[in-house]
Amino acid sequence: MTGESNGEKSEEPPIQPKDEIVRKRDFQRAKGFDIQSFMVQSEDEESPELETTEQSDAEDIAVGEIASLFSSGKEDHLAPGAVQTDGTVLHQSEMDSVTDMAVHGEKRLSFGLLIAMVLTWSAIGAIVGTVLPEIPSGLGLFAMGVFGLYLGERWIPNPNMRMLGVTWVIISMKLFYGLALDAWHWGWFDASPIGTSETLGVSLIGLVSLNIFIAQRHDEDAIAAQATLILLLVGSAAGALYGEIGIATMIG
Repeated sequence: MTGESNGEKSEEPPIQPKDEIVRKRDFQRAKGFDIQSFMVQSEDEESPELETTEQSDAEDIAVGEIASLFSSGKEDHLAPGAVQTDGTVLHQSEMDSVTDMAVHGEKRLSFGLLIAMVLTWSAIGAIVGTVLPEIPSGLGLFAMGVFGLYLGERWIPNPNMRMLGVTWVIISMKLFYGLALDAWHWGWFDASPIGTSETLGVSLIGLVSLNIFIAQRHDEDAIAAQATLILLLVGSAAGALYGEIGIATMIG
């Protein structure tokens, strides 16, 4: 019996060293798992700074600028239409609808009065030049022309009165041209040594030169246009009287 038991024990296979190494490794292996091993380490990227831009407040054209009820009042002197301590205004106040309508109506009224003044003054000049005798008529036309030039020289430099001053200058020059034609018609140029028609032409060219001088002095195209029209008429008359020589003289 003992021999059989010893034989059975001797039949058990010996433990291989390779299996023992695997068993030790399984024992030493961690039973849990590390979460950090699955995490990807990355450097913190610097977040770009948001650039803040100041947005300009859009102004409503229809409503306009609305004053704040809780303003401190320190910047009231910079508001449009605010009067400074010395009496000046830095920024002109904006016109509302009522003021705009009033200004538009005033301009139309002034334009109507301007047309009426031109017609009235021209009618007076025509009456003075045709009804009165020669000497009073000549003196009256000359006085009316000088008075109109005075008003033009006084009002043209003022931007608000520039149109009125230009109108007075144009009317006055028209009266001077009429006076030159009346003087030729009355026979005042008969005693001229260069001839009656020649004296009239020289007088008209002198008045055109005065007209151009006033236009250049005030840099006004309307006055220069009047001088251009009169010069064309003088050139046409010279061509009718003297033919090619008169036309060439006027062109030169």
